[in-house]
Amino acid sequence: MEKSKGYVIVASNKPNFYKYALNLIDSIRDFHEEANICLVTEERFIDDHGRELSDKVIFCDSHYRAKLWGMAKSPYDLTMYVDADMECEHEDIANVFDEIEDHDVVFSKLTDDRSYTYSEYYFDTPEGKQTFKLCGGVCLYDMSKPIVREFMWDWWILTRKQMSNEWWPQGYSESLKSWDQFSLWWLTEKGEKYKDLKIGIFDDDLSWNYYNALNWAITRPEGEIVLRHYSSGLNKDET
Repeated sequence: MEKSKGYVIVASNKPNFYKYALNLIDSIRDFHEEANICLVTEERFIDDHGRELSDKVIFCDSHYRAKLWGMAKSPYDLTMYVDADMECEHEDIANVFDEIEDHDVVFSKLTDDRSYTYSEYYFDTPEGKQTFKLCGGVCLYDMSKPIVREFMWDWWILTRKQMSNEWWPQGYSESLKSWDQFSLWWLTEKGEKYKDLKIGIFDDDLSWNYYNALNWAITRPEGEIVLRHYSSGLNKDET
C-alpha cells in the first residue's frame, strides 16, 4: 500500500505563530495545491480561514515547544514538518518526499560556516566542547516505522522534561534547557536506543531551510530556495 504523505505545521503559545502558520500553508498551496496539510494549534486560535486551508486540525496545548508533540501526532506516514515562521518559494516543495530515500528521518544540518547566525552552537560538556549537528526547523520522517514513532515521542517528552527541570544531565549548561536542539542532540548522540536510527541530510539542505539571517554573498544553496526561514526579524512576542 502506498504511504500517505503530508505536511505538519504547528502554531502554539503566541497568536503570531498562528498567523505565520496560515501564511506558510497558503504559500505551500501556491506551489503544491493538492498537498495534505495538518495544522496543529490551540483551540483558542482556530478560525474559519485556518479550517479552510487545512485538511486536518489537531488541537494542542500552549507549550512553547508543542511543535514536537504535533510532530509525534502526525496523521501521515511520510511527514514533512515545517516551522511555522517559514514560507514556501518554489514548486520543488511537491518533491520533498523523495528526499526520504532509505532514511528514517531527514534534517537540515548545522555547520561551522553557518554558525554566525546561531544563538547557541558550541557548548561545553563533561567530555569536552561539542556542537549541535541537526536543525529541527524542518524534518522529513516516516511515521509508518515504529522506531520513528518512538523517536518523535521521546523527543517531545525529553524536551518537556528538560524545560520543566524534571531532567537535566550533570555538567551541561542550563542555558541549553530551552532548546529542542539539545534534546535532539542527546537522543541521537548519547543514547543507545537510537543508534540504528537512519538519519539523513536533505540534498542541498539550505534550499529546504534557508535562514533569512544568512549572508547571501557567502552562504547560499546550490539551487533555488524552496523554504525560507524567517526565524530572525519576526515578532514572536504578541500575547
